[in-house]
Amino acid sequence: MKILATSDLHQMITKWKDLVSVCQRQKFDVVAIAGDLFPKDNGIENQIPFIKHLRKYATKINNTGAKIVLILGNDDNQNIIPEMEKSHNDGLWYYIPDKVIDIGGYEFVAMPYVPDYPFGYKFWCRAERENNLRINSEQFCEPLILNKNNKFEVIEDYPKYLRNQNSICKSLFIGTINVKNIQKSIWLIHAPPANLLLDICADGRKVGSNEIYEFIIKQQPLITIHGHIHESPEYNGNKWCHQENKTLCIQAGQIGFKLHYVIIDVENGEVKSVWHSIYGSKI
Repeated sequence: MKILATSDLHQMITKWKDLVSVCQRQKFDVVAIAGDLFPKDNGIENQIPFIKHLRKYATKINNTGAKIVLILGNDDNQNIIPEMEKSHNDGLWYYIPDKVIDIGGYEFVAMPYVPDYPFGYKFWCRAERENNLRINSEQFCEPLILNKNNKFEVIEDYPKYLRNQNSICKSLFIGTINVKNIQKSIWLIHAPPANLLLDICADGRKVGSNEIYEFIIKQQPLITIHGHIHESPEYNGNKWCHQENKTLCIQAGQIGFKLHYVIIDVENGEVKSVWHSIYGSKI
C-alpha cells in the first residue's frame, strides 16, 4: 500500500492544486489528510462555501484511483461536519471520526481533538483527561464556539464545557473499540504527541498531548499521522517523523509555499519506506 500523508492545507489553493498534481503523477492507494482543510484568512465563520472547492479537488484525486481518508482540525468550522458526512455517504471520501475504515487490510481510525490553546475558537479543544483539563494559561480572547446559525458566541463556563466533552484519553479509547488489529491500524490524529519532538512551536514551546503519547506507547498502532503545529519540523532540526517501538509517527509540517507531504510504503503490516517532499528519505 502506498500512502500520501499531509495536513493543514488551509487557504493555500496552490497546495491543494499541487496535491492533485502529485496524485496524478504518482499512483497512491490512500491520501490521508489529518485536519485543518479549510481557509481561515477570512474567518472560520466564512469557511462553508469552500466545501465546493474541496469536493472538486477530492473528485480529481479520486479519478487517479486513490481513496481519500480525512478529518477536520481545530481551525475548521464545526458546521461543516454535516457536509463532510454527506460526501462520506456519497463515496467521495472517508470522513472517519468515530469510524473504522478498512482499506486493503489496514484499519484507518481518527481522533481530531486537541488540547486547549490561546486562540478563541474552542469547538475542537478537549481536556487531556477528565481530571486534567489542561487549560492554557494564556488566552487571546474569550472562549468561543459557533452556534447553529454560524455565529460566534461566548462559552460562559469553559471548564464546565470541557468536563462535558469526552477527553482526549476517552476519545482515543473509543476509537480503539472497533479496531480488530491495532498493530495494523493507521491513525489520523490532528494534535501531535508530547515527548517526540513533533510538537515544537516557533518560540520553542512544546505543546503536544501527553495522552496521545501514552496512547502510542501503550497501543502501538502501525502509523500515526499528525499536524496542527505547522512549523514544528523547521524548529526541531527538520525532525518530521519518529519511530516509537513499532509505531511510526508522522508530522509533515506545512509552511511556505511548497506542499509538505509524506509518502509511506507499507507491505505485509510493516513500513518499508518513508519519504518527505521537502526533507527527503528517512527509511
